[in-house]
Amino acid sequence: MTETRRNCYLIRPFELSDAPALLELILQSSGGLSSLQPRLDFLKDYIQSSVNSFGGKYPLEKPHKYLLGMFEQGPNQKGTGRLIGCSAVKTQIGIESPFINFDLQGDGENQVLRASSRFKGATEVGSLFLHPDYRDSGLGRYLAKVRYHLIGSEPWRFGDMVIAELRGICGKEGSPLYDHLFEYKLDKTFLEADAEYFDRDPNSLGDIVPIGEVPTYNFPIEVKMSLAQPHPTGVGAMRLLQREGFIFSGTIDLFDAGPIMSVHRDTIRTTLQTKTLPCLSATDLIDAQDSLISVGTVADFRAVVTPAAELARGVLIPQRALDALGVEAGAQLRFWQDERRLRKGQTPQTQQVKA
Repeated sequence: MTETRRNCYLIRPFELSDAPALLELILQSSGGLSSLQPRLDFLKDYIQSSVNSFGGKYPLEKPHKYLLGMFEQGPNQKGTGRLIGCSAVKTQIGIESPFINFDLQGDGENQVLRASSRFKGATEVGSLFLHPDYRDSGLGRYLAKVRYHLIGSEPWRFGDMVIAELRGICGKEGSPLYDHLFEYKLDKTFLEADAEYFDRDPNSLGDIVPIGEVPTYNFPIEVKMSLAQPHPTGVGAMRLLQREGFIFSGTIDLFDAGPIMSVHRDTIRTTLQTKTLPCLSATDLIDAQDSLISVGTVADFRAVVTPAAELARGVLIPQRALDALGVEAGAQLRFWQDERRLRKGQTPQTQQVKA
């Protein structure tokens, strides 16, 4: 037998030294990623906040930002490989900085927008971005799911309500809702205003947020069509959220009108389907299915996407995946695998299995 040649993908918390690689990754975007501004100083601050959060340097009632990176590891590679994606979990949103959006109320001629901060204190999953070269690989769903493994490692750290804010119809050319409601007030392009809003002093938000109801019946057709619609590149992410149990909350982004999805923390499908099992090591693992495996609490969280097979006495994974996780055979791990993709009667071939 020959050892599988498929790559292993390590998912770990960002370190400050990863900032240049993160900037290079984000520059592959067409813009509009509010939480991932393509500025090195911004990304360094984001990573430092994440380092502090993972390190337990903030009180539980304060906001935490947990930023995870996905790194490609070749079959014979040592150490951290190429950064190809990122995702994050944020707690206590809206507590120290504003999280104001529009509630979309009514329909037809009676439909209105009303400024809202209804998700204050919730947990948000976001900052999901995968390098364009890898979007046909299926890795995006693992990059999304790893956030639920992080939440499941210590659920008490995270709010009961979990939300996801999808990017709306926007880009370098602007955004229909922003262009109609805000551009004339701020005299800035959408991307300029999006960056400024994210960094804005909370006390000055009143300058741009409409007071009371904003009727939509007289909006231009392109603006109406953009309300609660995800960006074309985010349709796949929306489907992933729906499969996890998220539904449209009735609230949209203040600038780009993207939908905000919500779910109760303990009913997320990946959380319900994840098993805790001991790991077994194999030198060779053939015809096994890619799986998401994680270990540790928040403080020492790590995960891998790797071929794996569930056996009666544990989960069989390649030794190099165990090395990436920093654990030895016999350790307890969290294991998720898409059972729908298992071929009927499939039995992975193995060699040199160690308990």
